Amino acid sequence: MNPSRTAVVGAFTALYVLWGSTYLGSKFAMASFPPALLSGIRFIIGGLAMAAVLFATRRLHISDFARLRWWRNCTVAGALLFAMANVLVSSGVQRIPSGIAALIVAITSVWIVTLDRIITRAGAPSWTIILGMACGLGGVAVLGAPGWGGTGSELDFIGVLLAAGSTLAWASGTMVAKHSERPPSIAAASVMQMLGGGAVALLLSSFIEHDRWPAWEAVTPGSLWAIAYLVVFGSLIGFTAYTWLLSNVSAAAVATYAYVNPMVALCLGALLAGESIPARTALAAPLILGSVALMQFVRPPSKDEMPIEEE
Repeated sequence: MNPSRTAVVGAFTALYVLWGSTYLGSKFAMASFPPALLSGIRFIIGGLAMAAVLFATRRLHISDFARLRWWRNCTVAGALLFAMANVLVSSGVQRIPSGIAALIVAITSVWIVTLDRIITRAGAPSWTIILGMACGLGGVAVLGAPGWGGTGSELDFIGVLLAAGSTLAWASGTMVAKHSERPPSIAAASVMQMLGGGAVALLLSSFIEHDRWPAWEAVTPGSLWAIAYLVVFGSLIGFTAYTWLLSNVSAAAVATYAYVNPMVALCLGALLAGESIPARTALAAPLILGSVALMQFVRPPSKDEMPIEEE
């Protein structure tokens, strides 16, 4: 049975707007917490909170977590999504404006569509996919290239590289989540991915950034509020919407969040954090967003892109 249009619109709204705001939220939270520790705290709290609510409302049962292979697959997906992609982009946000990081992350959709075609054996990539990949990577290259046009165009190369690396990790995690065996309950899969990925992130943090863990008295109220926002709106609501959409619409449709998130992040970064937008963004943004447009609107629709049923 196809999902109702109302449900799909609501899920996309959450995905577009809430995820667009998490880049700035992460930047505020990292005033006190290093990236991997932040990711671990955020997603373990998010996973436990989601499980508690769903168990209390009897929408989740112990049997939903019964198989070890479900835990294995969801942990692998969660590790790629949270212990790799989220940590990489959070590290990048420490070095470049949050809106620029969100713009770079837009190329995730290029990887999602490409990897989905490979996994489903949809054949050789079309010219639109090849051109889309070239445009997306070209846009990232423009952002990360040596400075030109004065100091207003300067961007930290490592920050750009970290944000770009997160896109392949997120797309890989998305494919594991979409194509591996997992529990029939979408909510159970979300909980497993958050808990598994959060645990891997904490383990990673204990090895690479333990000396940067803050003393409690050094944690600012702003960082705590930012973590609360990330848990509720980024993890509980946003990630649940993302997982639900992956199971109910095509991967290409889900990938369209890459259009809106950068615009939300750029606006919020400028308004709330005083972030400047480098001049080179005027060239990079059309290349990156144009690559997503090529993937979504020019290429022939795949066979799994079925029309959405009216409620």
